[in-house]
Amino acid sequence: MKKWILACVLAGAILPVQVKKAHAYDMDCAIMLCMAGGFPPSAVCAAAFRTMIRRITPWPSRPPFGICTYAAVPVALGGPGGEADLDISTSEYAWLRKTRVLWWQGTYTDGRDGPQWSWSLRSCDGENRTCRYISRQYGSYTPWPSSVLSENGQSILTLGAGRAVMMEYSDYEGAMDHSEWFRY
Repeated sequence: MKKWILACVLAGAILPVQVKKAHAYDMDCAIMLCMAGGFPPSAVCAAAFRTMIRRITPWPSRPPFGICTYAAVPVALGGPGGEADLDISTSEYAWLRKTRVLWWQGTYTDGRDGPQWSWSLRSCDGENRTCRYISRQYGSYTPWPSSVLSENGQSILTLGAGRAVMMEYSDYEGAMDHSEWFRY
């Protein structure tokens, strides 16, 4: 019996084990595909949306998604068998380049000259690297606007005092949408 157990252990150690390789890009592909469809209701798209939001809510924020490397998936696994990552600079992916991460910060103080409001709305690209202020005001005697126009032409409601982040994205047909604000 001992020899049988020892033989099984040795055979298990010697024989090559076929393990399915986990691909880190699976969720990024799900995010891109679900975003292209406007995040239709499904378990996969709900998980993709949660993952995208989870990536942008910690500070410092991470990009909402990486580029889906589907182009490099071998033909045997159902991919096109390309050698490189997906090239999103082509016109077919213009919808993806509209992705923005929007950052809101608003404060209110009651000074001796009366109440003052300060606010800023910053818009960053999908990689959360290139940013610019859409609206910024310090020490205003009038309250922050109830909404502002994003770089993609959407009317975005402001929150008031506090800090928050949201995602603005497009589907493959160019229809714009955005998540709700997430305070942090």
